[in-house]
Amino acid sequence: MKNLMVLGASQCQVPIIKQAQKMGYAVIVVSVEGDYPGFSIADKSYKIDVRDHEKIIEIARYEKISGILTDQTDISVPTVAYVARALGLPGIEVECALRFTNKYSMRQYCDQIGIPVPQYVQVSSIEEARAFTKNFQFPLILKPVDSQGSRGVIQVNTLDELESVFQDVIIHSSVKQVICEEFFEGKEIVIEGFIADNKFANLVIGDREYFDLPNIFIPRQTLFPSQIEPALQQKLLELNAKLIKGFAPKFGITHSEYLINEKTGDVRLVETAIRGGGVFISSDLIPLASGIDANKLLIEHALGEEAVTPDRIQSKQRAAAYLCFYLPEGKISSIQGIQEVQAITGVQKALLENIRIGMTTSKMTDKTMRLGPILVAAENYNDLQKIITEVQNTLKIEVRTLEGIQKIIW
Repeated sequence: MKNLMVLGASQCQVPIIKQAQKMGYAVIVVSVEGDYPGFSIADKSYKIDVRDHEKIIEIARYEKISGILTDQTDISVPTVAYVARALGLPGIEVECALRFTNKYSMRQYCDQIGIPVPQYVQVSSIEEARAFTKNFQFPLILKPVDSQGSRGVIQVNTLDELESVFQDVIIHSSVKQVICEEFFEGKEIVIEGFIADNKFANLVIGDREYFDLPNIFIPRQTLFPSQIEPALQQKLLELNAKLIKGFAPKFGITHSEYLINEKTGDVRLVETAIRGGGVFISSDLIPLASGIDANKLLIEHALGEEAVTPDRIQSKQRAAAYLCFYLPEGKISSIQGIQEVQAITGVQKALLENIRIGMTTSKMTDKTMRLGPILVAAENYNDLQKIITEVQNTLKIEVRTLEGIQKIIW
């Protein structure tokens, strides 16, 4: 039996762990210590920081692994590349991994291969950030070069705001570097793909919707397929193929986020990743929306097994989405409809078990604080919207706040 190492043990890694075991492989999970479900289902586990390259290489040699991968998280991607190189296993180049995970390197390489990105600069001090503002109008976007989960990503509208939040942004960067870039107004579109042997296929394209929160960007829904004009979809799909082929990873699931101005057709890349989209996009929504098991493909390529190449992938088109919610600051006083939501036709998965009466809720600041998700699927987009509406009408949560009883925020 082959041993497959998976970096990450959170709920989002559970599907790929189970998929590998279903395929007959033993799974060794490595993750920082915590109450993560991947530890309990893995065949063997180690509680180690996934950024500790040398320690994980040592474990990988000891366990005689035949492959290594990660999914739905950026932080493990460079380590996967380092371990694969050290052990001569299938994997992407270390330089390629860093290109996908460092936002400054990503933007520099996009400039080289002709992928449009917002005008940007990398800064390490408020003085450097202040100098950037002399050439651009507010609002501007600040983001750590190497964080994930939207931590530290914020819109600043004035110089005073820039001064007041800069330290809150840079603290989320392990290398203490921040991207300061122009604000580009547009609709966010996500594209999931797969590349192997220099052959690439776009799998699904979808629309992203945000919570109505000032100056921060936290998705509440991602819906497949996209509903923007077909010509704009084609433009984005062609650009995404150029992007991924230009970055040239040897293989992997890809997740790209774009902003598009639907009136002008102007496009900017937000970021791209050599891993599946989070919130179960790669494990659940890609198969539901396209019929393609991206995780199975990733496992096969990571282990050097014979696998379908992207140019031979045949997809179908259905509709699928995740929806998340959050709660006002306070304490949950009432919950109704959890079991009813799980019974709705079209609801594929509803992660609501951790919500309980008496639980304290905090101010929403990044993606990791969202509740849910609830995954839904249907034959077409109209039916999908009906299911979403039914879910939102069924789940009722009340929170006792300083301003009185408030309800769930979708």
